[in-house]
Amino acid sequence: MGGGPRGLSILERICGIPQISWESLSIHLIDPNQPGSGTHYPSQANHLLMNTVAGQVTVFRTGDSNASGQPASGPSLAEWAGVPGNTYLPRSVLGRYLAHCYRLLRRQAPDTIRVHEHRATAHTLRALRDRSWVLNLSDGAIVAADFVFLTTGHGTNHPTTDDQAIQQFVADHRRANPRLRYVRNCYPLQKLDAIEPGARVAVRGMGLSAIDAVASLTVGRGGRFVTGADGEPVYRPSGDEPRIHVYSRSGRVFSPRAVNQKTPADTHRPSVLTQEELVRLRLTHGQLDFESQVLPLLRAELRTAAQAAGGAAGGAADLPDVESLLRRPAPGPLRTLDEHQAELVDFLATDERRAAEGNLGNPVKAAADALRDLRDGLRLAVEHRGLTPASHQQFCQVYAPMLNAVAAGPPASRSREWRALFAAGTLHLGAGPGATARPDPDGAGFVLDGARQSSPPTRFDVLVGASIDPFLPEHDASPLTRSLLSAGHARPFANGWFQPGGFDVDAAGRLIDADGSVVPNLCALGHLTEGAHYFTNMLPAPGIDSRITADAAAAVQAMVDHLRAPQRSPQQA
Repeated sequence: MGGGPRGLSILERICGIPQISWESLSIHLIDPNQPGSGTHYPSQANHLLMNTVAGQVTVFRTGDSNASGQPASGPSLAEWAGVPGNTYLPRSVLGRYLAHCYRLLRRQAPDTIRVHEHRATAHTLRALRDRSWVLNLSDGAIVAADFVFLTTGHGTNHPTTDDQAIQQFVADHRRANPRLRYVRNCYPLQKLDAIEPGARVAVRGMGLSAIDAVASLTVGRGGRFVTGADGEPVYRPSGDEPRIHVYSRSGRVFSPRAVNQKTPADTHRPSVLTQEELVRLRLTHGQLDFESQVLPLLRAELRTAAQAAGGAAGGAADLPDVESLLRRPAPGPLRTLDEHQAELVDFLATDERRAAEGNLGNPVKAAADALRDLRDGLRLAVEHRGLTPASHQQFCQVYAPMLNAVAAGPPASRSREWRALFAAGTLHLGAGPGATARPDPDGAGFVLDGARQSSPPTRFDVLVGASIDPFLPEHDASPLTRSLLSAGHARPFANGWFQPGGFDVDAAGRLIDADGSVVPNLCALGHLTEGAHYFTNMLPAPGIDSRITADAAAAVQAMVDHLRAPQRSPQQA
C-alpha cells in the first residue's frame, strides 16, 4: 500500500530478485494518487523545489550492492529531465519522473507478474485463519493478499489537546477578528490560500517546510524576484501577500547546501565513526549514550572533512565554525528583535558565501556534506534501541533536528530570496530564540515573544505550523492505522519508557504485534518505521549503495521466505 518511492523500491526488488521465477504473481498497488509520484504531485507549483540536486536521484539500482539479480535499467532524474546534474528541479518534475519510472518498471517486469492499480486507500486489514489478509478499500473494493507491504509515507495526526484549545480560541474570537486562523500543519499548501492579504502571519519553524510556506505566501501570490543593480535578487510584491513573521524555539534558520563539486560516488569515508567501531561499542556497552560516546566520533569526522577541504591553514581557521555545527546554541544576551533579525540575515549572507565555495572547497560546507554521508553510520548507533531511552529522547529532540538543519538544507537561492524578502519588508523575524506563541483573548489574536528578547512581543492573526507530522501510531488519523492497532497486528515502537514514534519492526521491516511476536507477512517501510529506524526520508543516488534498496531487499526476501514456507502458494502481494 502506497505507490510512492518506497512502493517503487518494492516493485523494483520483486522484479529484480534472481532466485525466484514467478509462475504467477499479482501485485495490488493501492494509492489514491498517480502511481510512482507519492506526495511529489506533478500538479504542484514550480516554485516548490527539491533540496537534492537532480544528479543524486534515481529509481534504478545499477551499481548498488543491495540490488542483487538484474536491476531494471533506466535514467537518473538528471538524465531523464535533460539537465546538468547539479540542477535543483521543481518537485513537480520529480513527481513526473517517478511516475515515468513506475511505467518503465511495469514494462520491464516479467510476464508472469501482473500489477493491479487501485486508486483508493486501505481502511481495514483483516487476518484470515490461513494468515492471509483481506483489505477493505475506501472505494468499496476488497483485496485478498498473502503478503502486505505498508509504504504509505507521511500521514496526519489528530489534533493534540493544545491544538484543540487553539482551534476553540479561534472559533470563539473570529467575529472580533475575521482574519484569525490556526493552520496546524501547512501541508497541503493549498490551505494557505485562505489567509487574507495583509493578515499578520506567524510561521512556526525556519526549516524546509517554512521555505515552502513562505514561497507559497509570496511567489505563490504573484510576487516575483528580479535582479537588482548589484546582482542581488530584489523582491517585487504583488500586494496579495500577508505580513509574514518566522520564528523557531531554537532560533536556528536553515543552512543552504553548497555548490556540489562531488559525484555520487565521492562519499566521505569515516576513519573513526566506522561500522566496526559502532558495532564494537554496542557489543561492549549495550545501549549507548549519543552525546558522550557517539557525538565525539562524529565531530572528529567533521574536523577531518573540513581540514581536507581547507588545507592545514584554512581548515584550522574554520574549525570553530565546524565545531559550532553540532553545538547547542548557548543563551545570548538580551537583544532587540531588530538585532536578532540582523544577526539572522548576516548568517544567511555568510553561509551563502560558504556555499558558493563548494562542498569540497569550503571547510564548513565540506563538513556539512560529510554529515550527509555519515548518517548511515549513525543508524548503527541509533536504530533498534541502540541508545539508552534518555539518550534516544535527547537525540530525537535535540540532535536529529540539528543534523537535519546542517545536512539537508535547500539550494542557496532560497537564502538569497529570504534576504530579499527581509529587505522588502515582506518577511520578518517574529521573535528571538526561545520563542513561544500564545492566544491573546484581549486582542483577539496571538502574541509571540522570545526568551532572550528585549523588544515588545509581536502580535499576529494567523499561526501556521511549518512542519511534517511525525508518525505517531496512537495519534495517526488513518483508519488503517487504527485497524492495525485495534486488531493487535502492530504496536508503537518503544525504547524502554521512551516512545519516539513509528511502528515496532524487526530487522526485515516485519511488524511486531501487540504480543511481541513478528508478523511474518506484514512489512512496513520508510516513514512508518521512523523511531525504530533513523532518517528514512531519502531517495537512492546513482551507482552507490542505498538504504532504501537495502530495506526493500530485506522486506522482499521476507516475502519470499514466507511464500516458500510449507502450504504457501505465491499468488498475491
